[in-house]
Amino acid sequence: MNKVLEYFKQIYTKPIFQKITVYGWIYNYEYQLIGSALPYLFEKLDITENLAFPTNTNRPQTIKEKKYIVIHDTGDTSLGRGAKYWSQVVKEQKYENKLYEASFQYVVGNDGIYHNIPDDEVAYHAGDGTKYDYTLYDTHIKQANDCKLTIKEGYYYINGQNTNIKVPDAPKALTTSDLNDNGILCVVQNGTYHLGETYFNQTYQKIANRGGNNNGIGIEMCIDEKTDLYLNYQRLAKLCAMLLDKYHLDLSSIRPHHYFSGKDCPMTARKNHLWDHFMKLVEVEKAVLSFIKEGYEINLIPKSSNILSSGRIINDCHNICFIVTTKKDNIEESYEFSWESPSC
Repeated sequence: MNKVLEYFKQIYTKPIFQKITVYGWIYNYEYQLIGSALPYLFEKLDITENLAFPTNTNRPQTIKEKKYIVIHDTGDTSLGRGAKYWSQVVKEQKYENKLYEASFQYVVGNDGIYHNIPDDEVAYHAGDGTKYDYTLYDTHIKQANDCKLTIKEGYYYINGQNTNIKVPDAPKALTTSDLNDNGILCVVQNGTYHLGETYFNQTYQKIANRGGNNNGIGIEMCIDEKTDLYLNYQRLAKLCAMLLDKYHLDLSSIRPHHYFSGKDCPMTARKNHLWDHFMKLVEVEKAVLSFIKEGYEINLIPKSSNILSSGRIINDCHNICFIVTTKKDNIEESYEFSWESPSC
């Protein structure tokens, strides 16, 4: 058995089957989230170019190196508000006959993936402004097993040691509890910890990171009612895997909007504890992309009526059966997967 089929055997598990609440600014709705036969989407990445007009104020055309992929959801649960709708909002810079100042590089939905702002340009999505770029400050603290960050008397501490880097200005004395849920950037270079540029977000009252707008590729995922939400998560993961590969970024480069502002976004993923599951989808898409680049052709053949050739499970997740086929150098191999469960 080749390494591709071995990998799929290794990651094969019971599909997610979870009742969640989808959160929107107009209304919320209850939803039954049903996973796929495998945590890989058996479809090609198809991106529709729909770039914002160069004359738009939400497309400044400023070129910046990319360090992050910033994940959002649209917060728009209204019927019909899919990727094409939100792509046109950015392109025409108009939302319900009002000027729309925000922008993002991509938007993902059941109706496709749309590209709105060139990847290397600045877009307005992260809430951290454009005054500061991705910047690292050497703390001169040697690398240990972990980077445990705390705040004491106006300074950042790592593993109990003073970094001599001040916390940002704020209308109150800042403590560790004021950090956003995802913390601040802490990386190791030349054996010592380096901290990223931070600021205090007045709207969300959290210490957050800079570099989201300038150095991030912003992606919105649609959550419109009656959408196949899991399909959107898988398409989002496939897009992220491609971008990681293209720009030589690692998984830690993928950050939620919250990281850059303290906003509860992407809210549906955060409140339903789906972020880690989404990151697993990205990890799988990234691994399979490497197999495809090696020359493997990979397909799924449904054997039960509740699975599509993309791997999406429809209606329920009982009695799943499918075959994964591979082909490389004219050598074909396959493996049959099955799952029988009286309840999901």
